[in-house]
Amino acid sequence: EDDPSEEDYPGECEDTDSHEDENSSDSSSSDSSSSDSSSSDSSSSDSSSSSGSGNGNGNSGSGNGGSGQAPTDTDGDGIDDAADDDDDGDGVKDIDDDCPLDSNETVDTDGDGLCNNSDFDDDGDGVNDDQDAFPLDPSEQSNFDGDARGDNLDEDDDNDGVPDTMDDFPLNASEQFDTDSDGIGDNTDDDDDNDGVKDDQDAFRYDPCADTDSDMDGKPDVIRAGCSTNLVEDMDDDNDGISDASDDQLDIDQNAAPDFDRDGIPDIEDDDDDNDGTPDVSDAFPFNQSERSNFDGDFMGDFYDPDDDNDGINDVDDMFPFDASEWKDSDRDGIGDNADLDDDNDMIPDDEDDFPLDSGRNSDFDNDGIDDRLDFDDDGDGVVDAFDAFPLNPTEWEDTDGDGIGNNRDNDDDGDGFIDLIDRNPNESGTSESVPPSQYSEPASGTVSLGGLPLIFILLFSSAITFGYGIVRSRTKSHLENTKMEAINDES
Repeated sequence: EDDPSEEDYPGECEDTDSHEDENSSDSSSSDSSSSDSSSSDSSSSDSSSSSGSGNGNGNSGSGNGGSGQAPTDTDGDGIDDAADDDDDGDGVKDIDDDCPLDSNETVDTDGDGLCNNSDFDDDGDGVNDDQDAFPLDPSEQSNFDGDARGDNLDEDDDNDGVPDTMDDFPLNASEQFDTDSDGIGDNTDDDDDNDGVKDDQDAFRYDPCADTDSDMDGKPDVIRAGCSTNLVEDMDDDNDGISDASDDQLDIDQNAAPDFDRDGIPDIEDDDDDNDGTPDVSDAFPFNQSERSNFDGDFMGDFYDPDDDNDGINDVDDMFPFDASEWKDSDRDGIGDNADLDDDNDMIPDDEDDFPLDSGRNSDFDNDGIDDRLDFDDDGDGVVDAFDAFPLNPTEWEDTDGDGIGNNRDNDDDGDGFIDLIDRNPNESGTSESVPPSQYSEPASGTVSLGGLPLIFILLFSSAITFGYGIVRSRTKSHLENTKMEAINDES
């Protein structure tokens, strides 16, 4: 039978025969060759085979190269991704988009490759967002008192006016100290020093070494043996001038009225029990000479309280230490930033100021962080203001005919009466589609002259086309906007 390969590939068969003849000739001329020579021939044959394979691959590669790779257009806007500055069409330019190929994502806070809308832990701090008080701050996770600071930076987590470093219960606003370290805060504990004497009967409620002071002179009658304290035992318990060791009978009037400041006026009659110069009626701490006021009504007087208004900002950093609603005054005008309508005092209201805390800047049309006065391209359309006919309109930059309508929206860019759709030179003023005067000729004798009718007809036709084009363009724009809104609704 005929070899089918000869019919299908006659050229290859002829080449094969030719090679066979050459091989036969070579074989005849090398009868006396050694085995090494045969080995060399074999190697040469392998090399030839390899070369043939290489040529085949090369041809195949050339074929693929010819077909090319189809361009990618992620958002289907007709612009290839390589040239599109917003590949996913989400309104955020690729340079600012952490997820440039996903129209539902724009930010990847922790840079883990999983964008925020899909990431259960946006800041990558190991705490899921639904349990993280600061899901975009890896240094903070909780905020016990709900103020503006996370617990890691907050010096007073429970906002009770006592810094955490001094607070035995930093996450309990109703307790601050635990004198006897029994796990019960002093405000709840009825025996703060755990000496077995109730606080209401203990003259030294915070010192377990003593509990009685008969003459109320601040010195305990007795100090318990073996107990370490800074108290000094009273050697004259009844304060009669005779030491207890020589006093046959202590003259202690257990029914004597208390006199805290020892001024000889019983407390019940004394207008200033602690003798600090502030009448008891105005003294938040009438039995404490070092304290007089307590602005925030916590458990610490203003003298020792680091945050008098309890707004979470310590007094040393608070420009309004007695106003819980204010703590900063950027322009130093005496009005706190929260109430001030112009924080930087640049005469531009904060709600109209793109830089409300910087008096040197106030406007940033394209929100690129550069003040418009220093920005060479205010609208961020890629055309510098000096060459932009519309420096505050990112959709327009050229107005060929100077009619106030940008070329992108103008149907007749050069204002020559011919709409751009039929104008061979839309940016050069002139009747480019009219018939040149040289082609006009006088009508023959006996014929009717149309005069200027052709030109009138052309102008009427041009106007009709312009009007129709405007209607079509308007409807197309409306249709595209409706389609876009439907797509957005479908995505949501």
